[in-house]
Amino acid sequence: MATITLGDILINARQESIRMRHYYLGVEHLFISLLEIQGGLTATLLEEQGITPRYIVDSIRRIAGKGNRQRLWAGIPNTPRADIVLSIANDMALDERRTDISERDLLVAILDEDDSIPVRVLRRLRINPTALLEAARTTPSQPIHTITPSYVGIEFGADFKPHTTIPDDHLFVLRRMFQTYQRIRMERRLLGGHSSAALYVVTPINADGAHDAAVVVKIDRADNILEEAARYEAHVKNSLPPLTARLEDKPVTVETSDYAALRYTFVTDANGDSRDLREAAAGLDSLGGWIENTLFPYFGKTWWMQRYPYRFQVWMEYDWLLPPLLVLEHINENDAPADALLISEPIKRNIFHDLDYGTTVVIDSFTVNRVYRDQNAIQLTVGKGSEATRRAYKILVRGINLSEYAFFRGEVIERIAGRVYETRAALLLQTVRALNPDFDPTADSIPGFDADSRFPNPLTRIDAALEDYYNGSLSKIHGDLHLGNILVGASQHPFLIDFAQTRSGHTLFDWAMLELSILNELIMPKIGDEWWHARDLLRDLALINSGRPPITAERRALLAPIESIRRVAASCLARQDAWGEYHIALAMSAIRAFAWETITLGARRLMFLIAALSFAELTRRRTDGSESRTSGGTVSGAIDELT
Repeated sequence: MATITLGDILINARQESIRMRHYYLGVEHLFISLLEIQGGLTATLLEEQGITPRYIVDSIRRIAGKGNRQRLWAGIPNTPRADIVLSIANDMALDERRTDISERDLLVAILDEDDSIPVRVLRRLRINPTALLEAARTTPSQPIHTITPSYVGIEFGADFKPHTTIPDDHLFVLRRMFQTYQRIRMERRLLGGHSSAALYVVTPINADGAHDAAVVVKIDRADNILEEAARYEAHVKNSLPPLTARLEDKPVTVETSDYAALRYTFVTDANGDSRDLREAAAGLDSLGGWIENTLFPYFGKTWWMQRYPYRFQVWMEYDWLLPPLLVLEHINENDAPADALLISEPIKRNIFHDLDYGTTVVIDSFTVNRVYRDQNAIQLTVGKGSEATRRAYKILVRGINLSEYAFFRGEVIERIAGRVYETRAALLLQTVRALNPDFDPTADSIPGFDADSRFPNPLTRIDAALEDYYNGSLSKIHGDLHLGNILVGASQHPFLIDFAQTRSGHTLFDWAMLELSILNELIMPKIGDEWWHARDLLRDLALINSGRPPITAERRALLAPIESIRRVAASCLARQDAWGEYHIALAMSAIRAFAWETITLGARRLMFLIAALSFAELTRRRTDGSESRTSGGTVSGAIDELT
């Protein structure tokens, strides 16, 4: 390990204290300074526990909080506990006839004292301070270059697509994860979802040539991976059926990379094979029947069937799916004019409608939800309550000097200023224009099945819909239930992977997401990419909404899985035949989906039209006052003509 003097550690610790507006030197500042030593003992030992130094720094900052803007004393005095820790470290150095306190001395002293904020944070993260103390005492010093993972050979299986490239960061993390093996075989890359994460099926191979069981490896940004591991512990671990994918070990992180990885069991059939539902659908006797009679009851016993009455405002469950309300270019708060627009709770959405480029706004008491260090940006959300609340009303502030400002996740920022660069309305309009619409995307309504029918334009309905209330149910949900996250193993047995969004939430969200996944990945590619193709399929979906089958036998067979999902959804409705809560889930999920560039142009167009149809259904429900009728708005006449 590199030789770091106490003087260097104290300089960085005092800088941390100033960044946090504490103006005293505490054990938390000393520990953060230790974590910031590149290739240092502290960072290396914690990385071996599957936790990145940055994640622990943010956790400590959340507990310590930021101090008052007004400085109340001169200098940076030590806290009594910091004096105790430094005294312990000094005694250790003297015992070894050294005059300088080393990094190891200070780390051992902090862990030995055993009652500081860093130690409490370690316990919260399920890291045993006693075991870490023993490792700190016994781990031999090594040069920094030895943190590079040992070489692990990588080969490719027959099913790995020849033109699939694996980023260097992913290869680095894979070699760290499997560093005790001689080589690994990349069997295939699972298509996964629509995020930056990658899913690989990997077979580890020992030095003697023996193969261990294949596993699913998920690689993503370290913060996302560590959150997913925490979600698994909190929401998934004790509620999974006996035979399904499980998290095998702690996350694997690499100090020199922003990426980390998780390893899930890969449940296979007798031939050692397993496919995600995209690939397996063609081999099932009935995709809809399998979803309805196998997937739903198997996981539903401890997930979707564990339902509790839940009245919610739409934004609390679905605002996080949408683009940021605002994108701001950061400016110093002192440079904001006195008449700058102030945004604070309670939020009034109409204030965002007419904001022009360059307008100065001041954000008051929002919470940091994401820190994008590679982009010098932070994402803010409203509130300090439940997870859904914290993720709503997103505002992205970019152009921040993150080396100067110590922002951390969970921090409530009193005030921050910026100039408007983009609004949600503009971002969504750009996305629709990228679909080359054959209509005016700014109009209040858009063409329906033909020139004689009109649907509400989703872009003009979003804000009002987010303020609506619905009676629904709350249960454990997967949170990203698409075909790529459902695998089919032995005897067509289901298991789920990727629990990054698993939580307690609106029960019907999972089924709305799965319906859209089937439509945009299995059905729409068979029909075509033109707007008239999407409208033609929409006729059949409108019939299903009204409880009638599609007109032709071919379409009835194609859309049978959608009718199965609707039967599952019907059993999850808070009130019998009150389909409004399902249509709002469809509408908001479809608005998210028409921005996905990983699906076909025709599928993206269909997603926009489904959002429009769903808003029409909601309009009809309110117009006639009947929850049992779900044919939407101005579409009911067209449906009657079809039948």
